Amino acid sequence: MVKPLFKPSDLNVKVSFTTIKTVTNPNNGNSVKKPVTLFTKWGAYKRRTINQQYTILGTTTEDSIVIGVRHDNSINKTLGITIDNVNYQILDISSDESNNYLTYDLITIKKVAK
Repeated sequence: MVKPLFKPSDLNVKVSFTTIKTVTNPNNGNSVKKPVTLFTKWGAYKRRTINQQYTILGTTTEDSIVIGVRHDNSINKTLGITIDNVNYQILDISSDESNNYLTYDLITIKKVAK
């Protein structure tokens, strides 16, 4: 039997998957773009090894974070992520398409500059 990446008790971070929608400001009627939550999942931060940290130095993923969530086919790179009111963009998704009972997707994210 394959050991899962996370125990269910490790999933202690609420991850909101968002998309950008144009909504109308009720106060003045102007159109504003803002993230709208499509669905949420519980996730966990995944630590990188020292070797992995050295490998990504000087790349676009240097300041990124890796989180793990239960596998879901609806997760794709066009979605955004919000964790603790901080917006992130998805850089990469490593989906577990195996036939195991507990499968997780590892998602590399980077904070969106305001």
